[in-house]
Amino acid sequence: MAKPTNEIEWLIDIYSRDYSIKAPKDVEKIKLSQMISKLGFFYEKFRNAIDYNDEHLVRRNSLERFLRRQMLLLLEKDAQKISESLINEFIRARYLPNDTLPETFIAEVAKPIQKYLIIIDYISANHLPNSSKVIDWVIGVASAEINEKLTSNIKEMATVNLMYSHLVDNITFRKTNIDEKERNLQIYIATFRTLLKSDPATCRYLLIKLYLPNWNMMDSEETKNFCRSVYGLKERVDKNLSHPISFQLARTIKSQAVFFNILREVMENNKDNLRELFANQELLETNIEEVVLHNYKNIKSKLIGTIFRVILYIFFTKTILALILELPYDYFIVQSINWNALLTNIIFHPLLMFVIAMTIKIPGAKNTQIIVGEIKKIVYGEERKLVFKAKALMRRGSFSYFVFNTVYIIMFAISFGLIISMLNYFHFNILSGLLFIFFLTIVSFFGFRLRNLAKQLSVIPRKDNLLNFLVDFISLPIIRVGRFFSTNFAKINIFLFLLDFLIETPFKALVEFLEKTVSFINEKKEEIIE
Repeated sequence: MAKPTNEIEWLIDIYSRDYSIKAPKDVEKIKLSQMISKLGFFYEKFRNAIDYNDEHLVRRNSLERFLRRQMLLLLEKDAQKISESLINEFIRARYLPNDTLPETFIAEVAKPIQKYLIIIDYISANHLPNSSKVIDWVIGVASAEINEKLTSNIKEMATVNLMYSHLVDNITFRKTNIDEKERNLQIYIATFRTLLKSDPATCRYLLIKLYLPNWNMMDSEETKNFCRSVYGLKERVDKNLSHPISFQLARTIKSQAVFFNILREVMENNKDNLRELFANQELLETNIEEVVLHNYKNIKSKLIGTIFRVILYIFFTKTILALILELPYDYFIVQSINWNALLTNIIFHPLLMFVIAMTIKIPGAKNTQIIVGEIKKIVYGEERKLVFKAKALMRRGSFSYFVFNTVYIIMFAISFGLIISMLNYFHFNILSGLLFIFFLTIVSFFGFRLRNLAKQLSVIPRKDNLLNFLVDFISLPIIRVGRFFSTNFAKINIFLFLLDFLIETPFKALVEFLEKTVSFINEKKEEIIE
């Protein structure tokens, strides 16, 4: 009977333990009013609903907003106060448990906050070049470190280390002239990007810990000495994250992350009997299949909900724009209402989104069997050979760069030329045509993202054929434009700006005041009872 590898035995030992933070019996717990906490929870839900982020980034983004508000807007310099406000705010938002954490935890979280306050003060006081950008960079790193402090990620990091060591042993680099140290560093970065879907701020923090092993233990004096090196560290970190092969390697090992993520879920679901599970191959297969099928079901549910919201959003947005822009434009400027164009602009895009949704497929039984087989190879140490071939990057100004960019421009011309010709055929005016193209690109980009969501557990390579080539040729320019609109409109979301700087700060201050008021009243009631 096959036995798990030593690495898996080590992982079993880690997953069998409980790493949650618990208060000793002789230490007071951080306890907030349930009634006031609901205000903070509902606000956080509302804030996240209007600024969609991937689930694993929601808390870190919320933490980064908090640090910006405290350090840059309110100019708070007391790390202890910032820590207490942060923990209270996160308990209200239900990112942290109530009546569980020890009071001493406030001082623990204050330690990294103090470090980043010193660094930000140094950058501001010395009027260093691009100081605002560097401070943004530092606050992003701070949010990643403090996020790690708030909740244990020991199990996730152990799985990262398992995947990293497995890839180092099994992946072969071809057509890539980099030394072993650089190769291993890029594998490490790609592992975080694919397995944990780490965003840039988190990747920067992880690299800093790699370069400076004592980063999490630096005291105030060591931090002050480090400040002179912050620009050099930033340049080194960003250079490695933007390495020419970095994202190519992440795409290559993306399917490998599926195997290790499923393995992580299986272990989390069976942490009380892991040794028995891995000693029985049939039981392990059954558990892997159950987790995979459960993930398929979750993806399907998420797809249905997202598709429904997108269709409603597009339909109502288009209807409103038709009433406040298209109809008045036709009536007053063109002096002729094109009802066909008007109705098409209202109905076509939600219908297109529905058609795209109907063609999205969740992976099937063959995909599941591949996942089961590959995880068993990882667990029991069977040989797995992976190959990474780096694609040569085109240099700006080279002949190939000119040729392929010309082809790309031709793709744009053909795609949008066909759309414009069709709109002219149906007598769309300029405004109706622009709105049609705008929503077509947005819907295409949404559809592309939904397809990627459906394929996140797919480990079967896509087949290249003439039909797929033609679809890509026509749709790629449209999707790219949709991505541009979606990304840039998110950056200039005035409502979010007003919410964060004009509403959030006084609202959070009000919640703090109400919390203290409730605490004061409770103390007075206890005095009466005594």
